Order: sequence, then structure tokens, then C-alpha cells
Amino acid sequence: MAQGGIKTSSGDYVDASWELKIVVEELGPEAEPITLRVNGDVHIGGIILQLVEKIEIKKNWSDHGLWWEQKKCWVLKTNWTLDKCGIQADAKLLFTPQHKSLRLQLPNLRTVKLKASFSSPVFSSVIGICKILNIRHPEELSLLRPPDDPNQRKKKKEKENEPEEEVVDLESLTPTPGTQNQRYNQLNGAHYLRDSPEGEAAYEILTVSQPSMNPELMAKLYRPSTLIDKAQVHSR
Repeated sequence: MAQGGIKTSSGDYVDASWELKIVVEELGPEAEPITLRVNGDVHIGGIILQLVEKIEIKKNWSDHGLWWEQKKCWVLKTNWTLDKCGIQADAKLLFTPQHKSLRLQLPNLRTVKLKASFSSPVFSSVIGICKILNIRHPEELSLLRPPDDPNQRKKKKEKENEPEEEVVDLESLTPTPGTQNQRYNQLNGAHYLRDSPEGEAAYEILTVSQPSMNPELMAKLYRPSTLIDKAQVHSR
């Protein structure tokens, strides 16, 4: 653990403070982490306030949170202290948005691009997505990311000759969910989407059912067919 605090003329430190380094995603991959001098009694909310004061970019940071790389988890309880979270000087923390872009294939085989919550449980994120798209019964849906395919390079070359997939971009038409946007919290996401001509056109595309697919395209859709495939999906 890095030492810190008040330094005497003899070079010794007389308190228990230490340096905490946090990487800010908006500053770019080449930017140096921002260093804060803290102690174990500082709350996570106080850490974020100190961090925002040091960032030169002036913007709304209310959707941002701390991602703990070693633990693979979000640090969202702002009233917890560093000691209670178990965060020490060797922790690798990333200050990043909680809502990120996501390409999602819907049950009607349409592909949309929107922002989803990466810091919430999967079911809560699915509820948010269904609210935007006006899909009922979110409890019947979930998110599936196909496992990495060793033949991905070969399939990538095959896709180059295929027509480009149409993606409905909803990211710029819907606001980022959050407490800072009261209008979004008061209105249903689909109603907000249809406030503009562009949003209305996108919504109409999503409401049209896809025609029946030919067997060749149907075979290319991912589905876990063996017990090994299902185990890989559920083990992540």
C-alpha cells in the first residue's frame, strides 16, 4: 500500500492517508489516472465529488460510477467508506458511465442500438429496455450473448459479402435514464420516443413484424443446441 499523509522533516509520515488512483474514461486511454489523497474513512460519494472537481471537462457526471476492475463489480453505495468496501491503494478503479451503447436483436429479428444500464441487475436492465420499446411482460425476456466462436474470423469474411444489416438507432432519440431526467421518469419510454418525427419513424419500423425467414438465415441464428453450449452460456 502506498504511504502518504503529512511528511516531517525526517521523511516520515504521521497519518494514515494514502494515494488512490482513478482512471477517467472520458479523458482517453492514454491519459494518466487522477490521484486523490484519501484515508479509509472517506465515503465513496466524497471520492466522486473530489474526482469531479479535478476533472477539467465540465459536464453532467450523474450517470457515472466507479467500476472496480479486480473485483469485476460496480461501487455504487455512495454512503459506504473505502474501508467498508475493502478498497485500498492497489485498487484499479474506472470512472465510467453506467449506461452504455448496446446492439440488440429483438424477438422480431430487428436490430436496434440503444443505451442500457450495465450497473443494474440483468432483469432491471431488461425492464428498462422493454419500457423504451413498449414491450409488455419483460419477465418473459432476457439478454443472451453468444459465446466466443473459434471460427469467428472465417465467419467474418463470409459476412463481408452479405448485405449490411439494418440497425435502428435509438441511442440519439431517447435520453439516458436517470434521476437527473425527470421527464423520462414521468413518461413511458415509448411515448418519449414518439415525440419526434425521427422517433415515430423508428417506432413504426419496430412495430412491423418480420416476414418468415428462409431456412438458411434461420440456421445462422445462434441458439444453444448442446449441453456444452448451454453450460457455457450459464457459466458466465
